[in-house]
Amino acid sequence: MTVETTSLDQFLKLPVLFEHFKEHQERDPKVSLLEFLAMHYWGQDLDDNDNARDNQLPFKKVNINIHQVLIVRFSAVPQIIAAEQIIPRTFIAYKDQYHPDPDLTSPFRPPCA
Repeated sequence: MTVETTSLDQFLKLPVLFEHFKEHQERDPKVSLLEFLAMHYWGQDLDDNDNARDNQLPFKKVNINIHQVLIVRFSAVPQIIAAEQIIPRTFIAYKDQYHPDPDLTSPFRPPCA
């Protein structure tokens, strides 16, 4: 199982969460971890011009990968038909009679009397 196809890759971003929490504590030492989480996940984030950094946090942007598998059960074993049975062996010769007269199909033709 690969990590990229599940949401488990978001857990690899946890160090970014703690680093960003330290950055917020440097600005305001009173910010607790719960307030930080509430600010970034459950409430309105401060307009502190760090949206690019906020989007690097885990579970901010989750990539959803869907893999669909189609399983078909046959009631009978499918038979493979040889190509020789499908392609006709007789060929129709090209005849000019199949093409209409260009004078009859032309939009610019003389009036009929």
